[in-house]
Amino acid sequence: MISLLNRCPRSRSTPILAGILIVFALVFASGCISKPIQICTLDAVTGAPIADVDIRQHSVRFFSFFPKKGKAPKTDADGKLDLVLKSRSTCLAVLRPGYVPTQVSIIPEPKGRLPKLEPTTLEIDISPLNSVEFESLADRAVVKVQLIPIVQEMVRVTVRDEQGAPLEHVEVILETSLFLPKDGVEAEWGLPPIERIATDASGNANVTAHRGLKNYIYVRMLGRESQRVALDRLADRKNVDITLRSISSKLAVIRVIDSESGSPIAGADVELGKQFDGIGRDPNGWSVKTDANGCTPQVLMPNFSDLIVTASAEKYQARRSSLLWTSLSTEKPFEIKLDRK
Repeated sequence: MISLLNRCPRSRSTPILAGILIVFALVFASGCISKPIQICTLDAVTGAPIADVDIRQHSVRFFSFFPKKGKAPKTDADGKLDLVLKSRSTCLAVLRPGYVPTQVSIIPEPKGRLPKLEPTTLEIDISPLNSVEFESLADRAVVKVQLIPIVQEMVRVTVRDEQGAPLEHVEVILETSLFLPKDGVEAEWGLPPIERIATDASGNANVTAHRGLKNYIYVRMLGRESQRVALDRLADRKNVDITLRSISSKLAVIRVIDSESGSPIAGADVELGKQFDGIGRDPNGWSVKTDANGCTPQVLMPNFSDLIVTASAEKYQARRSSLLWTSLSTEKPFEIKLDRK
């Protein structure tokens, strides 16, 4: 998770993430006023009510884009749920498997973005913007939220080497869980599980993409540089051709030191190829600890286009460092400086 906002290039964002753009405008305007309302969840295509939808509520504050993990109240057979807004600035995560995860933003003031409504509003359909002003809602007002069904589509991935020959046994991963609060909670957030498959003798692998979500394909193989492809326009991407170039590697040593004193940091964790969103470490990556001199053992450094190493230690801020492969050696360790927390 995920590194939430790192993990963040996008062109076709899901509704749950669109609400993040509103968050910072809410932070300074929250209050302790509460108000009872009713959420009514509807299928955006058929208009039918949707039962068993999780509604998770939390007040807006910096770096708190997601509610806490735990059991959430669900809508009834009529797609309805009574709840009490606990703040004038509130985020509601609306989640159900098979539908695009959606975030509803309760906003203290419209500030030109939302129409000014009378406080007698008893029923309102807030889709597709999924935002409503707190003051405009009467007590026990019905707020209708339309959920978009996820449509599955098959995508064929073909992997070749530099000469155009097919590559067999290449790991192909499709995931849609960018920006989750932590790894491994796809099902809890109404998202499909991560799909993993290996290419066949023809270099082909079929994966199931999901229209309405952001789809990413990872293609990875030991001894070759991994590729990550965003399916920005899924309708135009039924076939994806990927070339994996072979990589050379060499031994190197990394030293982790205190940024102020320059003293070595023993027991620091140093990682290459770390991935988020449950993807797991790159097959060409590794994880080691530093010794009493702050040095790692000799590690194999692949010639990646973006060679990023992560160093972390207790009482220190983690740091991601970009390394120049040609300058690495075992004779002169590459130093990473960590700042104390």
